[in-house]
Amino acid sequence: PQLLFGVSRKKARPVSSSVIMSTTNTKFVDIGANLLDERFTLGEYRGKLRHLPDFHQVVERASHVGVRHIVMTAGTLKESKQAVKRVRELRQGNTTNVQFYCTVGVHPTRCNEFLQNNPDQHLQELLEVAIDGSRDGTVAAVGEMGLDYDRLQFCSKEIQETYFEQQLVLSKETNLPLFLHNRNVGADVYDVLAANDDKWSKAVIHSFDDSLELATKFMDLSHDVYIGLNGCSLRTAENLEVARQLPLDRILLETDCPYCDVKRTHAGYKYVTTQFDTIAEKKCNPDKLPGCCVKGRNEPCQIVQIAEVVAGAKGISVEELAEDAMQTRYDSMDGTNN
Repeated sequence: PQLLFGVSRKKARPVSSSVIMSTTNTKFVDIGANLLDERFTLGEYRGKLRHLPDFHQVVERASHVGVRHIVMTAGTLKESKQAVKRVRELRQGNTTNVQFYCTVGVHPTRCNEFLQNNPDQHLQELLEVAIDGSRDGTVAAVGEMGLDYDRLQFCSKEIQETYFEQQLVLSKETNLPLFLHNRNVGADVYDVLAANDDKWSKAVIHSFDDSLELATKFMDLSHDVYIGLNGCSLRTAENLEVARQLPLDRILLETDCPYCDVKRTHAGYKYVTTQFDTIAEKKCNPDKLPGCCVKGRNEPCQIVQIAEVVAGAKGISVEELAEDAMQTRYDSMDGTNN
């Protein structure tokens, strides 16, 4: 079978990077990738070093399957600063055709960090990072912010709500879109957006796995709201039905790597036709097997599987979906137009 940098439409096998060329004209945007994660930057898993860092091989694999834009997500003030710095470094020394961007913001489960310092000063520092990054197009959106009631053990509902609403100033002052977290919170994220529609102009609901009714409420707000889909958005038959009914011009694709891959147990897996070579984390050797993904670690190249599932659910081609998602990215994330 024809291989795309370690990718096979049938049976996968390890291949040498010296004989592989990109053979796809389909272009993808990964609007949410946690590439600051230690699994990419250090080769570290659960606190243990398993292999040499393979960040550059990860980017090459993404490039060879058609990924052209990646938004690196941040979830703390520290990560936001790191993301801006990293994206600028990548733009200076980038040898692939992948363009990088990042987000700036504090994840709902990590909002306790506002209380570990002066909250107003903390917010002001975030704003300064966002403004600085927006000037050269490094920052594409503000977030990841929002609400998460599944993990209240990390941060209380009250603190999450307070600092979600306060972080909306980042969007108001920069005119950047919101990159939003919405996990098991009913309509609470919607209510915050509706009550503060003077503080934002565009938003994407990242990793959406809720009902069509809620998606429709979001899309009916006075400003444009887009729906981000990844493997966690496509686990059940109900999820696939939501994806099928979403308007094409409101869908954005993401991996949320190293999380949210499409698993064999997911309802959407039946639509997956592209498989990747994988190897156990402790056996990974980036130099000898650059075409191999690490088993259990999602990465940007696997966005093609997200596209296959969403396209399959909607009964359209991957090419049509990717083209619409690319245009939607231009419409939704102004910062990525550079």
